[in-house]
Amino acid sequence: MVPPDSPMSDRTASQQGSKAPASIRPPRSVPPRPGGVEALVGSVLSGRYKIERVLGEGGMGAVYQAEHMLMHKRVALKVLHPEMTRMPEVVSRFEREAMAAAHIDHPNVAAATDFGKLDDGSFFLVLEFIEGKSLRDVVAHGRLEPSRALRILRQIASALSRAHSLGIVHRDLKPENVMLVDREGDPDFVKVLDFGIAKVPVGDIAPESHTTGQALTQLGMVYGTPEYMAPEQALGQEVDLRADLYSLGVMSFEMLVGQRPFDHDSKVKLLGMHVTAPVPQMMDVPPEADQIVTKLLKKEASERYQDAKELVDAIDLAFGPPLSQTALQQSHRSLPDASVSGPIAPLLSQPEISRPQAHASPNASPVRLPPKLLIASLAGIALFVFIAIVLVRNAAHGKQTTMSDGGLAFVQNPSATGSSKPTPADTQVDEAVKLANAKLASGDPDTAIAILTKIEATHPDRADVHKQLYLAYMQTSSTKDAMDEAGKWLDLDDKAQNDVKLGADVKAAALSGKDGTDGAFAILETKMGSSGPDVLYDLAYGTGVGVNTQLRARKSLAKPEVQKLSTATVDVTLAIRKADSCEQKKSHFEKAREVGDQRTLVVLMSYTPKSGCGFVGTRDCWPCMHKDGSLLKTITAIQAKTNAAP
Repeated sequence: MVPPDSPMSDRTASQQGSKAPASIRPPRSVPPRPGGVEALVGSVLSGRYKIERVLGEGGMGAVYQAEHMLMHKRVALKVLHPEMTRMPEVVSRFEREAMAAAHIDHPNVAAATDFGKLDDGSFFLVLEFIEGKSLRDVVAHGRLEPSRALRILRQIASALSRAHSLGIVHRDLKPENVMLVDREGDPDFVKVLDFGIAKVPVGDIAPESHTTGQALTQLGMVYGTPEYMAPEQALGQEVDLRADLYSLGVMSFEMLVGQRPFDHDSKVKLLGMHVTAPVPQMMDVPPEADQIVTKLLKKEASERYQDAKELVDAIDLAFGPPLSQTALQQSHRSLPDASVSGPIAPLLSQPEISRPQAHASPNASPVRLPPKLLIASLAGIALFVFIAIVLVRNAAHGKQTTMSDGGLAFVQNPSATGSSKPTPADTQVDEAVKLANAKLASGDPDTAIAILTKIEATHPDRADVHKQLYLAYMQTSSTKDAMDEAGKWLDLDDKAQNDVKLGADVKAAALSGKDGTDGAFAILETKMGSSGPDVLYDLAYGTGVGVNTQLRARKSLAKPEVQKLSTATVDVTLAIRKADSCEQKKSHFEKAREVGDQRTLVVLMSYTPKSGCGFVGTRDCWPCMHKDGSLLKTITAIQAKTNAAP
């Protein structure tokens, strides 16, 4: 039977493996159905589809196994109940499902091949007949091996990438709507089913459709399955393709762990968990898989992968085949200028990095370097070349270079000067920093990082090195590393607090919710002086900020170490916000007139309406500040001081 939450699910059309024996009843052409859905068995629909058996029935209609009489091909046939045809929204959704399945045209999506209307007014949809098992049946037996789970995830993401490119959002992804079939020796070949509540740009796909321009969902209405619903979907907000990616995150969590991240008997509380509850930590899961699923399950859509193609690329990067030799060569940027010559020139022209092949098993899997290790290896190569340059340059100037404790130490060649007095090491370090800065300015941050990290290991007190590393990591989108280096720079250089770019980057990192968020908040709380609490206030109460970021910023503002750095303006604005009664709020007005700014005005302006309280909303909520004119007086004083508009 078709499950009640999916009254006409494609899944039912694919779980009946054996073909039923032919009926002894003669074919009939679309008979009346007083006997229920079984009455259609043996009949011929639309002159070519012979109904063989009922696969399932739901509230909206039934699913049948049928055979195309001319092509002798088995198909799955969905038929709406006649009474459902009197409900325009149901018919429109049925038509949209047909258009979605027909236009996606992807090997991992169950294809639709026909759509029509019967003599009794019922609509039918012909779909690819799929024999296999649902992902629900598979995960019911427990967690999947990570490699298997990621292989399934990638196929679903690939199907979504095609659907999303057409503007089609599934909106009801769940294990029941994913079938695993045996295709060319692959027992886990994915078929995504049931676009019954899909969001489809009908006007673009089928301009002649009678549903064009009809809004089938309204703001505040919730469609989908609560266990797999994105936060914005649970809130009844407008959804886009990123809602599908959240659902895919729940499914991935379930495949890897054996249970969903959120479950509750109450559907209302379950939806609330999707909106506010933190995602549980996955145990015994590869870190790359954990990172992918964690990003899919971000509460804010802007913090997830922004499309399914980006997800596919992330999976390939973490679990795909190793980089080809060509790709490895292209990813390597040589350190020295093209004009460098001498003993190191042959090193710069080597086209390949040789790999030992002896003792390799004929069945061995190719070796794949994790992304971080690959970057570290390239950095090591760049550093080696850099050291070679220094050796050549020093030799040309009569200097010798030695290695000590893993770092570089520079001494002058005694034979060249007749003296053993050492040259200050900082002189050579300055040269190296200048070279790194030049590489950074020329758009080669990887080489700059390779040089600077080596210097940082032996000269951790150089603020300029940390500054350049921060800038280099920002160029490579390594926000976490960038924030770490920015914090070290701030510790060593008080002037860094006034750096405009740094302030903007720290705020952006705090807003992003990505890996650099923790470092950004640590900087704002303790390392940026009074400007840190100012930014935290904007994050806590500004517009366009995600709920999680707002809550975290408000907690930060309550910390003693942050309050010590806070300006009088932020202090008085927060005091007015947090005061419970009218009199308590008014007690801060005098101070607000002295130090208040635009942020204070925003709070005060919210108290200007003289109604809104009481049973029918006619009572004044803040009478104490209206009767004596103190509110208006305070607003006027701040406006005059800040030249702010009313």
